[in-house]
Amino acid sequence: MKVSFTIAALAAVVGTTTAFLQPSQLQLKLQHEHEANNGIDFGFLTAAQAPKYSSTSLRMVAIRSPFWHAAFDGKEKKLDSEEFIVDRDFSVAAFLYVDSAYLLLIHNSPGNYAEVDMIGGLFHLWFGAFIGKQTMKTRAVFNKDSFELRSVTNKYLGLEADKGLVPKERKNYVLGTENKWKYDSFVNYDFFPSINLPILVYFKETQTPKEMQIKGSLGFKQMDRRDNGQMHWFPAYANAKQLREQFDAHRCQKIGPVHGEEFKKN
Repeated sequence: MKVSFTIAALAAVVGTTTAFLQPSQLQLKLQHEHEANNGIDFGFLTAAQAPKYSSTSLRMVAIRSPFWHAAFDGKEKKLDSEEFIVDRDFSVAAFLYVDSAYLLLIHNSPGNYAEVDMIGGLFHLWFGAFIGKQTMKTRAVFNKDSFELRSVTNKYLGLEADKGLVPKERKNYVLGTENKWKYDSFVNYDFFPSINLPILVYFKETQTPKEMQIKGSLGFKQMDRRDNGQMHWFPAYANAKQLREQFDAHRCQKIGPVHGEEFKKN
């Protein structure tokens, strides 16, 4: 019972499912005429194309979830031919959800550590929801001269293809600057832990004035001791392979090989 319910729920959220609909008499009549003239065709007119009449016949049709376009129709979001909008990647959010489910439902800690698993599972659940929302809301955009993070204009996230893109409502949360950087200001970029298993996207730029740059620290150790630009990190909610291709196509400066390509043969 639980398995059937889970499959039905997944089908309703991300894919297609089937159902029996009752077509009108006019629909059946026109359908039979069409089949007689053109051979067998399993399509049928929608309710919007013909008035409803009672009938005892049932026909099986596919019902597409409203989440389908948002999840799989990525090509529809190329809103401007002069810009490249990177496809979304839900891998990080999905990993956090799976890890949360493992901690909350499967993993049995010995002793009195069940509370630790509960706290860890709830944190991963919250963080997964946060990253999932950012994945649905934020787009990485490459235009003629700069890289930018923008927000979709859709009122309801995840229910339809992108209608439009606007600059992010909130400026950079660390610096308070715009989330837009010129390609010629890039000093470096990379993916961690690797391009094949991306969790974080990193880049450094010199567009931010020196007096505004923040180096950051881990404990007593400064994260960046080089005086050559401002570091940026964001979750890999955009397709890392496409990001790498676009950084390279726009000649963004890169120091050393990309993580995961150190031993790649040319």
